[in-house]
Amino acid sequence: MDITERQKKILYCIVQDYINTKTPVSSKRVLESAIIGRSGATIRNDMNRLMRAGYIYQPHTSAGRVPTDKGLRFYVSELKKIRDEIKSKSTHVDTAANFPIGDMEKVLTGAAKLLSSSTKGMVIIEKPNPLNLRVKRVVITPVSKNFSIVNIVTSLGLSSSIPLQHGEIENVAHVEEILNKVISGLTLNEFKTRIKEIISKINNFKEFDFSEMGKGFLEITERLSMERYEDYISEGLYNLLSNDRINLKKLQNILGYVSSEDFYKDVFELESDIYIGKEHSLRFLDDFSVILGDFYAESTPIGRIAVIFDKYGKYDQIIDSFEFMLNRLTEYFTVVSRNV
Repeated sequence: MDITERQKKILYCIVQDYINTKTPVSSKRVLESAIIGRSGATIRNDMNRLMRAGYIYQPHTSAGRVPTDKGLRFYVSELKKIRDEIKSKSTHVDTAANFPIGDMEKVLTGAAKLLSSSTKGMVIIEKPNPLNLRVKRVVITPVSKNFSIVNIVTSLGLSSSIPLQHGEIENVAHVEEILNKVISGLTLNEFKTRIKEIISKINNFKEFDFSEMGKGFLEITERLSMERYEDYISEGLYNLLSNDRINLKKLQNILGYVSSEDFYKDVFELESDIYIGKEHSLRFLDDFSVILGDFYAESTPIGRIAVIFDKYGKYDQIIDSFEFMLNRLTEYFTVVSRNV
């Protein structure tokens, strides 16, 4: 069912007012907040037509109107049109963050906390996969004779710290030097698949006495090749669980779902876009919307961000915050990649 321009204006007004007040919107309220130049009876007739078309509903007799997912979709589509028209203006969010250089966990955790706070949503950041990045340097810091911290610095300046137990090694500096000779320039994936070849190559280095290094060296090398990396950082689950429209049973279902292995896979199978309510098909989360997008190093996508937020949230502010963070992470990783 097509709706007129006037009805579109009324619908936009209803959605925006409900988002701001969380109170069903009456025809009187529409007349007060929108410049339409029609009588209350005309507005009520238009609202009835919008109800029949599925854009709004009436919780109970004599109540105002509440937007449906279809009404929210109309609102977001109109909002995106407006934003596209003013895209030449820079996005500004009244917030700031100073990310530390060289520590991916701190950078992305700080980004997730900031974005969760500004969107009042749950933020999930897909990390750049260290296995696909080239190793620049390996640094071994001995803690004791049988325990060291191995820090791998990659081509994006991202570092991964791995605590390792190993056999006694008398000369850790030699082990570090050898690892840098054979690993530097490889991706961690290449290192993992070529571990036997690498160990064989190491045995040909005449300048090193491997009898001194013994079992500990092989333990470090093999552990590095088997290391698994966490794929995601998340922040703000409490924002979902504190939603006062959700009953206890649904909260329990949501908590169980977001704690499962399927949850992150389901989220990042979605294309980069905005999904409202049931559009994203995430279990138990039909009271929430999802926005996804990519961040880059230069022109190469290296990770994604998803924000899950109240479907009656303030979309303009949420989109601003989301785009700000994507741009900031892209800027950060691009600068770092050029300077590593």
